[in-house]
Amino acid sequence: MQTSASIRSDRIDVRTNPEVKSIIERAAQLNHKTISAYILESALQKAREDIRETEKMSLSEAERESFFAALMNPPEPNDELKSLLSNP
Repeated sequence: MQTSASIRSDRIDVRTNPEVKSIIERAAQLNHKTISAYILESALQKAREDIRETEKMSLSEAERESFFAALMNPPEPNDELKSLLSNP
């Protein structure tokens, strides 16, 4: 995965209004970053959070117990599974 120190070759264009631009410019300035670096870092952090949240599995206590019980004591393979695994 590319980081901010990597060579950059792709471009993302964003259009906004003057008020939003002013706020972003101020935040970038306060963080001693260019506007592009500030936007890229902020967007990347938010994207990673969104992906992590989407991919996270949340189970109730009963679901968790059932899940781990199935992992620890898996059922015997049925005929369909055996057939599937025996045919390459």
